[in-house]
Amino acid sequence: MPSNKLMRRRYLIFYFLVAYMLSVFFWWWIMMFRKDNDLYREKIQLLYHRYQQENSGMLLEEYDKLMEERRLQQWMIVGEGATFLILMIFGIYRLRKAVVEEVGLAGRQKNFLLSITHELKSPLASARLNLQTLNRRTLSEEQQKLLLQNTEQDIIRLNELVEKILLASKMDHKNMHINKEEVNYSELAETCSDELLQRNMQVKLDVAIEPNIWVNGDDVLLKSLIMNLLENAVKYAPKGTTTGLHLNKVQDMAVLDIMDEGKPIPAEEREKIFERFYRMGNEDTRTSTGVGLGLFIVQQVAQMHHGSVKIKDQPGGGKIFSVEIPYIGAI
Repeated sequence: MPSNKLMRRRYLIFYFLVAYMLSVFFWWWIMMFRKDNDLYREKIQLLYHRYQQENSGMLLEEYDKLMEERRLQQWMIVGEGATFLILMIFGIYRLRKAVVEEVGLAGRQKNFLLSITHELKSPLASARLNLQTLNRRTLSEEQQKLLLQNTEQDIIRLNELVEKILLASKMDHKNMHINKEEVNYSELAETCSDELLQRNMQVKLDVAIEPNIWVNGDDVLLKSLIMNLLENAVKYAPKGTTTGLHLNKVQDMAVLDIMDEGKPIPAEEREKIFERFYRMGNEDTRTSTGVGLGLFIVQQVAQMHHGSVKIKDQPGGGKIFSVEIPYIGAI
């Protein structure tokens, strides 16, 4: 549950209203039985008064009819009450589920705003400082080149962040159009691994790509899938460890495995991490960068290509993100 007082108060109000509705319902149920008992008690008294001077056989016959009528009436009250109770419990369950989802989404959106502010300000501040340094100081050619390279990297980082946000926004629309064509998945994976190494020379990358694996897909989206998984693995893996990129054909599927030696993901988090804006931990104490859209994009792209994403634990520690999409054969 949310830690802030406002969310706790909302949950308290919700459960108070639920308890009130249930108590009113059960009080109504009890009162119905009491009223029914009082009614039939009066009917029995009238029956005895009517037949006290007549044939006792007639009295017994009317009494049996009255008891049968009472039994049917009580079953009707039980049936109506049970049906209403089941409907009410189902409604409470759906309402609670909706409340939890809305509160969770609100929390993720808050975290997104906090993280996106940091992600936008950091490269902007860095680029501004670099340009101010170039403008105000006399630097050697080598120093100028280094500052320009750093500024270029900051701009690339900003551009990628904006593209990621735009892509995630487009994926909200179910009718999003993708340009599918025959794509050499092997070459695309190789390109992504080279690009990652160019950005970060300190990354240790174990690459094992089976050649000539072709898929029917959108090369831009597939590249986004691979790069998001690689960046995610590098980000959360301990420094000095090796990240793996393996691509193989398994039966009729092209299987992409991205491996890292970071902490395994708890079972209760494995579905949540693919939700938009979701990030493990609290934004106020989190040290890693990101806006909670990378894995959301990965899952959406995989589904658009009739594939799936699975998370596995490595035997020696770490985790594997395994993406399977249909293979169309070598060309």
